[in-house]
Amino acid sequence: MSKKVLIWQPLILIFFTLILSGCAVTLAPSYDKALVDGLTSTNTAVMEFFASVSDGTQKDTFSQRKEKYANLVGRLDALELQAKARPVPKNRITEQVNDLLRKRGVANLDDHDAPSATAMAKISETLVKMRDTDQKQGITPTEVQAFKKQVSIYMDQALTYESFLKR
Repeated sequence: MSKKVLIWQPLILIFFTLILSGCAVTLAPSYDKALVDGLTSTNTAVMEFFASVSDGTQKDTFSQRKEKYANLVGRLDALELQAKARPVPKNRITEQVNDLLRKRGVANLDDHDAPSATAMAKISETLVKMRDTDQKQGITPTEVQAFKKQVSIYMDQALTYESFLKR
């Protein structure tokens, strides 16, 4: 072989390596430490709130909790907005996965929001429903546990998803 061919072989190898490395497909938004920290501290605040009302509440003492509800709902809404502000990659692979999910009758999350944002919205909705029930009639210990379980499921989804992004 001539020297010219031997010189071009490494250059061709480097060229194809660069091209193939540029083909990495991003399927999720980027990790956001501030969002995870905010979500973690909000989780603590929500669980402390549930602990404080675990024996149930009375309608006539709602004013003592009104500000706490507003604080928690506001924090969750802000975190949801922060999660939605990140760009979610859209590509052919994501579209193929969504097509497969649709064919199987599974709802996909292709509303351009991260699943954690959807979970945070559900937590906020649950706390609003809890607040409204508390204000209207008070909440029994069993109802507190039901609200807590629902919030815990969504919080677990949000924390798991956001933590996973730190790959």
